Amino acid sequence: MTGWDGFGEGLAEQLTLLTAGSVLIISEGGRTGQYAQFLQSDGRVEAELVGDHGLDPALRAGEAGCRLIVEAGWRPPQDTAYGHNWWTELPWPSPSDAYRNLAVMAVTGLRDGLRIAGPQNLVYEAWDGRRGNRPLVLPLLGLSQKS
Repeated sequence: MTGWDGFGEGLAEQLTLLTAGSVLIISEGGRTGQYAQFLQSDGRVEAELVGDHGLDPALRAGEAGCRLIVEAGWRPPQDTAYGHNWWTELPWPSPSDAYRNLAVMAVTGLRDGLRIAGPQNLVYEAWDGRRGNRPLVLPLLGLSQKS
């Protein structure tokens, strides 16, 4: 892992390779509740970044973090399918620069909004919901799988 920039590049590339039914959750190791998640469906990629609702007060983005998350392009939490989470969607297929932008949004949200020190603190879990929830190995992320 080469820091946030390397993680962002790997995430962008890995997102372009997800197939319909794939789910990816990137979270801080331990049980902080801080995460970003991605769902590849037939016609779009849905992305979420955990909102402050339900997080321990010390882990919340707060006013300053929320401002950075909005500036990165995340849509605010609403009473929608995304519940209390920040969210965005991309049509599928999308050009590679759209995936790079989505990865930058995720990095900004995790690093700046939620104040996660570095990608070395992240783990992932991924599965294919259309193939019996078969685990997916995503080496381009440069992260360990959640155990």
